Amino acid sequence: MKRNESDPTVAVVIPVYKSSLTEYEEISLAQCVSVLSDYPIKIAKPRGLTLDSILAKYPNIELVSFDDHCFKGIDAYNKLLISIDFYKAFEQYQYILIYQLDAFVFRDELLDWCKKGYDYIGAPSFHHEEFDALPAGSHSVFENALKNRRFVLNGGLSLRRIPAFIRYLKILNTFYPAWTGNEDMLFSQEATRLIPMKMFMKLPSWRDALRFSFEKSPAATYELTKHQLPFACHAWERYDPAFWARFIPDVQ
Repeated sequence: MKRNESDPTVAVVIPVYKSSLTEYEEISLAQCVSVLSDYPIKIAKPRGLTLDSILAKYPNIELVSFDDHCFKGIDAYNKLLISIDFYKAFEQYQYILIYQLDAFVFRDELLDWCKKGYDYIGAPSFHHEEFDALPAGSHSVFENALKNRRFVLNGGLSLRRIPAFIRYLKILNTFYPAWTGNEDMLFSQEATRLIPMKMFMKLPSWRDALRFSFEKSPAATYELTKHQLPFACHAWERYDPAFWARFIPDVQ
């Protein structure tokens, strides 16, 4: 995408906690580097982890290290993603795209999404198994079921505005006890106790978020968007890989 000096600044941040990648993680990384090569791509990793094989293949990727304990499990990773220091590490940018290696980007719309002005956006995590097998043309059934539902914008493939996140976390840390849940639930403001924080985070509607990314129930979601693929998808190897095999090379 052609950029000019007035465009928002954005970097792609890929969390990696191990030196060897699975076949699908390799597919995810290769697609990210291919489609989003116009942006700085950085790997967030444990300080003690070496990634020589990845750097040999993708020498333009920059490594950003954090303490090893930040990657010791899901709880530790959640704490990292709700720490102000994490976002300060990328303070030179207005936005970062968190791109975990179970994501797949279809085309470069990254600047377009930055320009929408949301503080946080990810795939809406709603799932109804009974809708997964809906025939084509049944989008209204699924759409009606989603009205007035609360949902989490999944953090695995998510766009985050750095100044807004730093401000949000400073306010949160002043007035709330330590957050112990998933980090994306905090920023999606799904919990009732976070209602007072809604004024400090601009979030998309679920309709707009589906244009950004699919996650659960991708076949039904594809009906909702009238057969328009999103900018990217998340957890494609977990949720209905048979659906994604039509769109992602080498997926069985």
